[in-house]
Amino acid sequence: MAGEAPKERGLENKVAPQDDSGLQDSVFSSETDNSLYFTYSGKSNTLEVQDLSYQVDMASQVPWFQQLAHFKMPWTSHKDSCELGIQNLSFKVRSGQMLAIIGSSGCGRASLLDVITGRDYGGKIKSGQIQINGQPSTPQLVRKPSPPPPPPPQVDSVIAELRLRQCADTRVGNVYVRGVSGGERRRVSIAVQLLWNPGILILDEPTSGLDSFTAHNLVKTLSRLARGNRLVLISIHQPRSDIFRLFDLVLLMTSGTTIYLGAAQHMVQYFTAAGYPCPRYSNPADFYVDLTSIDRRSKEQEAATKEKAQSLAALFQEKVHGSDDFLWRAESRQQGVCTCVESLASPRDTSPLQTPTKLPGPVQQFAILIR
Repeated sequence: MAGEAPKERGLENKVAPQDDSGLQDSVFSSETDNSLYFTYSGKSNTLEVQDLSYQVDMASQVPWFQQLAHFKMPWTSHKDSCELGIQNLSFKVRSGQMLAIIGSSGCGRASLLDVITGRDYGGKIKSGQIQINGQPSTPQLVRKPSPPPPPPPQVDSVIAELRLRQCADTRVGNVYVRGVSGGERRRVSIAVQLLWNPGILILDEPTSGLDSFTAHNLVKTLSRLARGNRLVLISIHQPRSDIFRLFDLVLLMTSGTTIYLGAAQHMVQYFTAAGYPCPRYSNPADFYVDLTSIDRRSKEQEAATKEKAQSLAALFQEKVHGSDDFLWRAESRQQGVCTCVESLASPRDTSPLQTPTKLPGPVQQFAILIR
């Protein structure tokens, strides 16, 4: 409920309550959310994408002098240079949820965020619509006027949460003036957005350039912010397993289509039922991104991987047909869904080690050594 302070959450060995989508009401953090900026007191928000198809003009990405070198006019567009970056994509995310968009390079993550935020330069929407709280998304709606600056205690809380105390009095720097490191600069840019206490956070690969420890803590902070009645939408390239477990919802894309959209904890269960179980000790994010990637090393491999990706996309559309929020839900709630399939793994040898009852004598040891 908007304005209600979140309860204290920890890492006790308890089964957290779930809603209809199978999302756990835990935040994977033992810290108390006593900072003012963790709870958003504004109204709840909803972001909905309905049957979106987005066409990208690849020729617009080529410099004008290179187009002239190929006897093409820079101001003209060619049909052969247009590609569908997003195809019939639909999802709905609400306040209190963090949706992570994953997929291989070129899957359409950046194009999707550009369209949502009104930065769709070099492309156009062919069909579908994007709505924020029931209103069509426009650049004016996304980029609302900023509120007044936050008080100093709130600034200190954000600096501490993003571990920027060591460079709090250091200039950020630019191309000509040396300042903070690249990872610190990325955290500073995220901290600036957090200071305005937004109800919707959209971040494009926020963990790029960060070490594993800082990346994990950053995503944990975003998870806590989502639990404070915010809507968090991020794209991430290659999340490790402990970061993957922090996500509420996961959107797996390939070639602009949806392969999976649902709770992160049910992703393995979905693909196992589809015939693609995750091997033991493997990271589900890595395994299923590799599974749905398009291999372009040869035409034969490209055709085979495209056919597999299209079949998985068609299977998902069949599974969620008729759903109002386009989410896949597990039919049977299984507590503690693992990131591996025990039935397909080789059984472990649990029998005790058999020690020899009698040690070899000197003669036998000498005979073995001279062989």
